[in-house]
Amino acid sequence: MASTPATSSSAGPVLRGLHNATIKRNLAVALGLTAVITVAFKVLVNDPKKAAYAEFYQKYDANKSFERMKAAGRFQSC
Repeated sequence: MASTPATSSSAGPVLRGLHNATIKRNLAVALGLTAVITVAFKVLVNDPKKAAYAEFYQKYDANKSFERMKAAGRFQSC
């Protein structure tokens, strides 16, 4: 029996409060990623879409579009 008994000099892992520390870190990472993804989605998706709609409606002529559809026979009542 050459095994040596465990002594107090061998420090084990510190487990007290580990779960709370892990949850705090994960929550901070999740909130940070959420903020970054939200800003990126706004800048990369919503702003170009909003600009495209604004540009479309600056040049859009409703009467011209109506006459074009009427000439194509799209309306039965006109």
